[in-house]
Amino acid sequence: MSPDNGAMVSTSPDTPARIHVVRHADAGVRGHGPNDRLRRLSPGGHARAEVLADLLDLTAASQIVSSPYVRCVQTVEPLAARRRCSIELSDSLAEGASVEAMLHLLRHLPDGSVACTHGDMLGELTRVVDAVDDLVDPISFDKGGVWVLRRNGDALTLVEQLRAAAGSVEDRPVMMSSTG
Repeated sequence: MSPDNGAMVSTSPDTPARIHVVRHADAGVRGHGPNDRLRRLSPGGHARAEVLADLLDLTAASQIVSSPYVRCVQTVEPLAARRRCSIELSDSLAEGASVEAMLHLLRHLPDGSVACTHGDMLGELTRVVDAVDDLVDPISFDKGGVWVLRRNGDALTLVEQLRAAAGSVEDRPVMMSSTG
């Protein structure tokens, strides 16, 4: 893992791309104060992170970027281990970050990148991202869910959501697409 230091691969926003934005998996009860940054995933959150790794490993994740909060990093660690790549930490994905900083990051990530963030940041994204209405309705903020964004120029469009579904083989959570 490495902090924001300009080492991330960057592409032109003019290059069309699909970016996978992940909300961190379940991390139990929210704490208060600065120690909440250290909150770890629950056992169910760890199971969801493994399912996410199964799913996102198929996308040929070219780059993995995460909020520096422990629960976000833990959500993408199984994927990074499978891809044998590092996790770049970005304050642009942290709780309470500016939406402009997050958009700048998302607009410059390479195709297939994965970005892990928080529910409040997804809420901010809904204000500035177009949704393909017939494909994505209603918009979900599930923990461990994935938003698939299509980037074309400066425009970001939510084209698909992968939501956590209850129950599956061996009681591991599964992912369901909400495209139509």
